[in-house]
Amino acid sequence: MTVVTLFWEGSADEAGKKLLGLESCGHSESGRKGEDIVCAAVSTLIHALFLGLRDVAKVLVEREADASGPFISIKWPKENSAEVELLTMTVALSLKEIASRYAEHVSITEVYHK
Repeated sequence: MTVVTLFWEGSADEAGKKLLGLESCGHSESGRKGEDIVCAAVSTLIHALFLGLRDVAKVLVEREADASGPFISIKWPKENSAEVELLTMTVALSLKEIASRYAEHVSITEVYHK
């Protein structure tokens, strides 16, 4: 199973909460290696977020990765533009949608810091 952890500033019910990072580990195991569309979808979203933050928005992003896990962690500063918020919230919503449709293969954990 792929486990995605979303790290938020604020509380779960707070309208102005900000996503500050995420981690993903494990394989979704929804198909054979190379044909696992659930794993591919999660990986694509996370890598697109990383590249969008680093190369398009020019945000200082911390990344840690280990392909043997697989594991990836990305974190960014909380002082961000509206465009960064739009990107991070879109990816968070997309990951939650995948998890809701493929709950046996992807789980989302949300951690809130005030």
